[in-house]
Amino acid sequence: MNWQAMVDSLTPELVERLQTGVETGKWPDGTVLTEQQRDSAMQAVIAWQAKHGNQDQHLTVGPDGNIIHLSKAELKRQFREAPLARLKPE
Repeated sequence: MNWQAMVDSLTPELVERLQTGVETGKWPDGTVLTEQQRDSAMQAVIAWQAKHGNQDQHLTVGPDGNIIHLSKAELKRQFREAPLARLKPE
């Protein structure tokens, strides 16, 4: 399978799992990623974001293949408009 076919076959859920693996260095079951797995997962996430991502989040890859850098003011505005979910005490 070539890279283009692989990127086309990825689902958003799988991309999220790959991205979490890259960020934490572990797969969801706790297994540590090898350096090669981490590099491949990162490449897959970047390729998927470039093709399918219509996000405007900071440090994501836009449809044009460029990394999106938001200013501090833009990030503050986004956090005011959509604050992070907070856990409610039980």
